[in-house]
Amino acid sequence: MKVIPYNPVYRDAVRSVHLATASERARTDMCHQKYSLWMYCDEYLEKETAFVLLNDSDEVCGYILCAEDADTWAENMKPYEEQIQTLGSPYPEMISGQIEEYRMASEFYPAHMHIDILEEYTGKGSGKLLMETLLAHLKTSHVKGICLGVAKKNERAFGFYRHFGFEILAEDEGGAFLGKKL
Repeated sequence: MKVIPYNPVYRDAVRSVHLATASERARTDMCHQKYSLWMYCDEYLEKETAFVLLNDSDEVCGYILCAEDADTWAENMKPYEEQIQTLGSPYPEMISGQIEEYRMASEFYPAHMHIDILEEYTGKGSGKLLMETLLAHLKTSHVKGICLGVAKKNERAFGFYRHFGFEILAEDEGGAFLGKKL
């Protein structure tokens, strides 16, 4: 297993991993699939920081995506936001909430991230390798903090982030918003 900086030749493979690890709704509902790709994948690949996890056959089996600055990300998201608006309710409200959440945290946690790994590659240090690569990059870029959201039912992910020093910034019945100062 190795982690390398994202290259556009991996775009389709990263999008496939995204959908393979996405919610059932994102895999079966075309509108939700578009929302998920536009909101959590495509913009990061085109304008933000991304690293891919390759297996021994050099196939993409995971990734970590990061916007280093919430305000820049919100600006970069505008074309995707326009596309999401065409999907109709509830998607415009969902993207507004997400943008606002990241902006509210941006004073201390300007960066946010998404990580996905195919199931057969989890539990083998792959997540640790991706996270360590991203955190080292963010430190050299002098980013002062990073945040993310996680579903409470995803106990394994919640424990993973806590292991890396992420703390709960806010929570509700469905999930938690975590942050880590760098």
